[in-house]
Amino acid sequence: MQINSLFNYGVVIILFTGLLAISCSREDSRIEEERVKLEQYLQEQGYTGIEPTSSGLYHVVIEDGTGEIPSRSDFVNIEFVAKLVDGTVFETSDEDVASQHNILRADKLYGPAKFNLEQLGIQGLREGIMLMKEGGSSRLIIPSNLAFGSADLGIIPPYSTLIYDVDLLDVIADPAEHEKNLLEQFIEDNDIDVSPTQSGLYYIEKEPGEGNLPGDNKSVTINFKGYLLDGRLFDKSSAANPVVLNTSATDIIPGFIEGIRLMRKGGKARFIIPWNIGYGAGGSLDGIIPPYSTLIFDVELIEIG
Repeated sequence: MQINSLFNYGVVIILFTGLLAISCSREDSRIEEERVKLEQYLQEQGYTGIEPTSSGLYHVVIEDGTGEIPSRSDFVNIEFVAKLVDGTVFETSDEDVASQHNILRADKLYGPAKFNLEQLGIQGLREGIMLMKEGGSSRLIIPSNLAFGSADLGIIPPYSTLIYDVDLLDVIADPAEHEKNLLEQFIEDNDIDVSPTQSGLYYIEKEPGEGNLPGDNKSVTINFKGYLLDGRLFDKSSAANPVVLNTSATDIIPGFIEGIRLMRKGGKARFIIPWNIGYGAGGSLDGIIPPYSTLIFDVELIEIG
C-alpha cells in the first residue's frame, strides 16, 4: 500500500514538473515575442541609439521642460495618450483622441489628469514621469514587466509593451496650497465679492426664491450642473429628470448640503466648494473628481418637500 502511494505521489510530481516546464516555456516564448516587437518598434521609430534605464524603461524626450523634476511623493497634472506598439490607442486624457479611436467613455472626465505619483499603479509610467521636467513632453516606452505583465486586460493583451506620450503640465509638492492658490485666483479673476462661510463655502445667490429655508431632514428637488475650477463639466441633472435629496444626507459632500440649506424654493445659486468640504484629498470614489479639487455647482431649488 505504501509502495503504491509513493509511486502515485511520484507520478504527480513528474506530471506537475512537466506542466510547470510547459508553462515556463510558454511564458519565455511570450516574453521573447514581446522583445522582438519592441526592438522592431525602436528600429522603426529611429530610437535604436537610446539606452534604456536599469529597469528597462525607454525615455524619449520630445520637448525638455524648464520646471521642477517631480519626486515620488508629489502630485502631478498630465495630458497623455497611451497605446500599444502596433499603434492601438487604449487610453487618453484627450476627448477628441478618444472619440477618433472609438474608446470614448461616458464615465470619464477628460482633460488634465491629477494624481499622486506614489499611488500610480504602473511602475514604468511613474519612473518615466520622475525623469521629466515640468512643462516638458516625453515618450515613455514601458516593457510589460514595468506595466501589466502577464495580465490580460482585453484591449491590452498579456506581455504588452506600452507607449505613453506625456505632457507634464504641473508638479505639485503641496496640493492643498496649490488648490488654495487656484481658488484665490479664480475668485479674483471673476470679481467675486461675497465672503466665504465659516466652512469655506462661497454661496453666490443668483435668484432669491421665496418661503422658508429647508431646515433639517427635508426632501428637496433640484436641478444642477457641476464643474471643476477649470470649467470642465463633470455632472448635471436635467429638467426632465431632477434630483431629489435630503438636507440631512450624510452621503453627499458637506459643502453641497450646506449650500442647499441656504436656498429657498425657486431660488438659484452658485456654490464654490473648496476641496476640504468636497471630495477631499482622495477625490471621488469613481475617480471622476481628482484629489484636492475645488467644485462649482450651479443649482436651482425647485421644490421643498
